[in-house]
Amino acid sequence: MGYIREHWQGRHSLIRSFLMNLVLLRLVIFYLDRFTHPPFLDSSHGAAAVTVSFLVAGHLIVYPWQIVGVLRSCERYLRDFGSAAWVWAIYLGLAVSIVVTLISVFGALQWLLIDRDVELAADVLERERAAKYALSLSDGDRLIRLSGSLEMGITKKLEAILRQHPGVTAMVLESHGGHIYEGRGVAKLIQRYGLDTYVFGSCSSACTTAFIGGAVRILGGNGRLGFHQYRLSANLPLPFLDIEKEQEKDRLFYQSQGIGKTFLERVFDASHADIWFPSPEVLLAAGVVHRIEESHR
Repeated sequence: MGYIREHWQGRHSLIRSFLMNLVLLRLVIFYLDRFTHPPFLDSSHGAAAVTVSFLVAGHLIVYPWQIVGVLRSCERYLRDFGSAAWVWAIYLGLAVSIVVTLISVFGALQWLLIDRDVELAADVLERERAAKYALSLSDGDRLIRLSGSLEMGITKKLEAILRQHPGVTAMVLESHGGHIYEGRGVAKLIQRYGLDTYVFGSCSSACTTAFIGGAVRILGGNGRLGFHQYRLSANLPLPFLDIEKEQEKDRLFYQSQGIGKTFLERVFDASHADIWFPSPEVLLAAGVVHRIEESHR
């Protein structure tokens, strides 16, 4: 406490007040500041409390103590030695410290007032997406069911489930489609884990890509697989996205999964409004499905 009081009263030498009590301590505070908010702390109310506490302690309590002590040390130096050269240099250093401190404070406030709003909006969007699909386990955790839209994030959720339940051997799909990138992501996971795929209801668009990733592909008696041309769901054109190239990527994937050439030639012919639902006989002959199974798992 004596050291703190002596600096506040300007009783330390000018060099000690400036270099140790201001510059060195400011550098330590600036360094520690990065650890008071993401990515070093998880985004939460707790992280916000840490950030606010650090702002108050480091910039509203410690910094005024630093400045007042240096200014009083400058006054004492002028009174004792009468030379203003060093004092003006110290004033310049104080000005620089003020600018850097304001930048640091602004960065912390930006995270508190702006970035957190963005994160909250992202959380809301993720919940809205997750509400459009369901992933559930059954049959003693050997079967996973996917229903609903293939929204952004579904591949990540599915991967987490598969890692936690290594006994899963098959997947039942029922979906009108969604994002083709997620359809591909699901298909790759199905391939990686060697899962069989089942469709007892309707599976179309990006869902068929996921289905075709199956090691053994089974269609129920009332199951349907729907194929159509890809289209952009965005309101604005995406100049770097080539629909034909995207379709060709999946055509090659289908071919690698043993699907016949004649089927591949017409798989993307139908428009989005007029989905092609091939008959079970056509799907069997083309190798899209390996067998028809009447029972519903």
